[in-house]
Amino acid sequence: MFIALVALALSPIVAAVSAAPNVGMLRVASFECPREVAPGAAFPVSLDVEYAVQGLPNSATIRGAIYPGNINSTSPLWQSAPVSVSNGGDQVWNISLTAPSTEGFLNLTAYALFLDNGTWTFFNDPVSGPGVRQTTIKIGKSANLNINLGAPNVDVTINGTTVKTSASGDASLEVTVGSSPLVNVPPTVEFQSSTRIIFTQWSDGLTVPQRHVLIDGDVTLTASYTTQYLLKVNSGSTSEAWYDKGSNATLTAPPSGAGSWPLNLFGVTQTFTGWGGDVHSSMPQLNVTMDSPKTITANFMVDYLPLAVPVIFGAGIALMVISLAIMRRRSSNLSTVNVPNQPTDSVCPNCGQTTEEGWAHCIKCGTKITRPSSVEG
Repeated sequence: MFIALVALALSPIVAAVSAAPNVGMLRVASFECPREVAPGAAFPVSLDVEYAVQGLPNSATIRGAIYPGNINSTSPLWQSAPVSVSNGGDQVWNISLTAPSTEGFLNLTAYALFLDNGTWTFFNDPVSGPGVRQTTIKIGKSANLNINLGAPNVDVTINGTTVKTSASGDASLEVTVGSSPLVNVPPTVEFQSSTRIIFTQWSDGLTVPQRHVLIDGDVTLTASYTTQYLLKVNSGSTSEAWYDKGSNATLTAPPSGAGSWPLNLFGVTQTFTGWGGDVHSSMPQLNVTMDSPKTITANFMVDYLPLAVPVIFGAGIALMVISLAIMRRRSSNLSTVNVPNQPTDSVCPNCGQTTEEGWAHCIKCGTKITRPSSVEG
């Protein structure tokens, strides 16, 4: 029996049939290869074959094979040993192949074969098979890594090399086939128009902005970002917050009542009159759809009447103090001024009668008036 199996395994006769007595289904479920490999490099291949055995005997002999081209044109690059199976299931082979030493393209064909009366056979119909699948691998030294951010003029770092995204939002760099370069995109990009974008995930599901990328051919990855807009609210003081594009922000006006400090100490009050700026409304509660950056101001009417009496009273006291200070300063200045050529004695030294210049005697008591000589200045 063993010798017969070996002889059958070495037989070059392969046929395509539409059915077999005890194999109801045998097909290539998947044939996974790199899209590109470097010349002369070893590369992994995975071949998954699904089978179903029917009737008696409840067993079959199957094998997998990979050809450069098709099964009738050349010898296989790889083929498995015969495998005895029963019932139904999967047979998976993980294989390592070597690429040609020159650049170009390598066409590979995978087969799921079963042994039928001494001949290796495969199904070539969609019902029981198909037991064949083809793929093409590019043989090259380099490939293009394309990173799409959807935003222009943003730095993308690939293996320490920084490139900026184009006007369409993508960046490209040529890298070595088979390598795993480190790619880093910014987690946050802020623009001058109060707009920013926040990284969310890659197109393959990874959620970190820094990651490695396996280069098995030209690779295009898209980094998804969420756009956010800045909302500025002026309401006595200024507050700022970022909101996702299209989300809603709810603003509530401060209640009417006492004014801001220190005016509130004098009974000044304020009353909300409405919202202004990019959105206008008289309602105290405002729902804002963030479809763009926005600046909104809460407007108030301030009642300064309670401040009028203390202000007027204080201003009157201040005016009186200033007036008294001015009068006192003027009186002090007059008492210290010496008038040239004027006598220093202007009253009678005996009776106190006011005298005039030119009098020799007091007209009241007759006392002789003596005046000091004037000094020319």
